[in-house]
Amino acid sequence: DGETPKLCAPYPIRDSNRLIEEFMLLANYLVAQRLITHASGRALLRNHNPPIEQGMQQVVDVSRESFDFHIDTTDSKTLQESLSRLSRECDDALVVQCVTESLMTPMRPAEYLAAGELDEADWSHFALNIPYYTHFTSPIRRYPDVIVHRLLQATLDEEVDDFPQTQKEIHSAALHCNDMRMSAKKAQERSDRVFLSLYLKTNPISSTLGVCLGVGEKTFTVFVPSLGLSTRVFLQEHEDEFDVNAFEDDDGGRRIVIRPKTNDVPGMQRPGDGEGNAGDSWKSLDVRVFTKLEVACTCKMQPPIDVRVKVVGPWKGEE
Repeated sequence: DGETPKLCAPYPIRDSNRLIEEFMLLANYLVAQRLITHASGRALLRNHNPPIEQGMQQVVDVSRESFDFHIDTTDSKTLQESLSRLSRECDDALVVQCVTESLMTPMRPAEYLAAGELDEADWSHFALNIPYYTHFTSPIRRYPDVIVHRLLQATLDEEVDDFPQTQKEIHSAALHCNDMRMSAKKAQERSDRVFLSLYLKTNPISSTLGVCLGVGEKTFTVFVPSLGLSTRVFLQEHEDEFDVNAFEDDDGGRRIVIRPKTNDVPGMQRPGDGEGNAGDSWKSLDVRVFTKLEVACTCKMQPPIDVRVKVVGPWKGEE
């Protein structure tokens, strides 16, 4: 309508969403089974390779160090069991949310393929913990589903040998769909970020909770639960207000120590504080993975348009 966004909130997942998803997953699984047994190598499947091992191990190590909790990443079943146990044993729901968000980073994207072009071991879907899977339920918005519907009809009519696409042609189409799907995902994510930036341009957030998910040499990644947003914070953008020291500790983990240069830093005094109420001031902030921070969220003024997150200080509020 030509207007800037007026509301911003994470999308809630309800029980009704989960129920429909279960039926869709089962339908996709059973159709994949039918195609494998009746269409052989032409079966168009969707696999999901295991995540990047090094990235998963980093989350495991940090969780053990920060919460004394072991995450079993052997497969998606043990991973889900670990997260379920964490949610039962941990009183802080934010911890579970942050660990889950951290585990998303090393995940690989799922991809389409023709069954005959890969070994059977490569058909499996890590996230769903099943040996094969396909996309059948959304032919009005996904071309692979259209091919799957046509293949399924061919198996029912016993006309697979007369199917107009060969195994290699189906695999070639699958690879093209992978490229287009990734491009569409990037475009959607960028669009979401642009609209969020426009919202924050007119509705800046001066104070909210942020949690550090990763520390680099000149940046660190912050997760903002109120926005469902993970983004990088650039240390050079804080040089006027803070002295920043990034280093590697004795255990090999990266840390950043932030110290205010003056008492005129946002967060040094809360609104309504008197001169004698200096208890809320802070002198040093040690940033490592899962550190809670107070951050401000605004729209970056320089192109390209994006969300800008700045450190305000240590987190002292309630989650």
